[in-house]
Amino acid sequence: MNLNTLLGIACVVCLTLPIVIIFYNRYYTHKSLVALLAYYGFVFTDNLLNENFIPGSATAGWVAGLIDNYTYVPLVLTSLLFFNPGKEKQNKIKVLILAFLVYEMVVVSICGFTIHSIIYITGPGVGIILIYSFYLFIKQVKFTIYHGKNQGRLLMLASIVFDCSCYSLIFFFNYIQKTPYQTDVFKLYYISSIISSLLMAVGLQLMNKRMKELQAIKITRKELAMVFHQ
Repeated sequence: MNLNTLLGIACVVCLTLPIVIIFYNRYYTHKSLVALLAYYGFVFTDNLLNENFIPGSATAGWVAGLIDNYTYVPLVLTSLLFFNPGKEKQNKIKVLILAFLVYEMVVVSICGFTIHSIIYITGPGVGIILIYSFYLFIKQVKFTIYHGKNQGRLLMLASIVFDCSCYSLIFFFNYIQKTPYQTDVFKLYYISSIISSLLMAVGLQLMNKRMKELQAIKITRKELAMVFHQ
């Protein structure tokens, strides 16, 4: 068993962690985290087929890869709504997501489901996610340092920024530089996926206590409103 195979197995195992934690803590009640769940679900399935951990035809692997590539940007952008509680900012991101979906449909209608459409979609999409997630990450760093809270959100954003940064490198090596060293590219992919999945899993678990506290505050506010509006 070579190093890439071991990394592939570790990658698949680590990708299950955010999925398990989302289900265990019932985070699927949050729409933005449903998008995160879907993202990890598609990546997990794609890796299972690519590593031949489950029996599947070449067509099934091709379809899984397409779904993974074409849903990556909309799903990650949707998951970033979790870090924007303000409705005004959320509406702007929703418009951006809708605009990007229209852009995807235009590209696919012109290029079809080909490597060229993946390049035209993934390139600008990764750039948008990287810039926006890094902006949110810096804001969260300042908030966490000043208030000493929300370490979970900080780790979740760190996961997205790290994963997107490595994805940018992989995109450059594969589609711009067209490197022949595919084994090294896969190593980078596996390692980045392992680290980002672990960061996301820890961040999601740390959010459990904080989300319970916020839910308790909401209930208290409703109770106070009932008392003082009688």
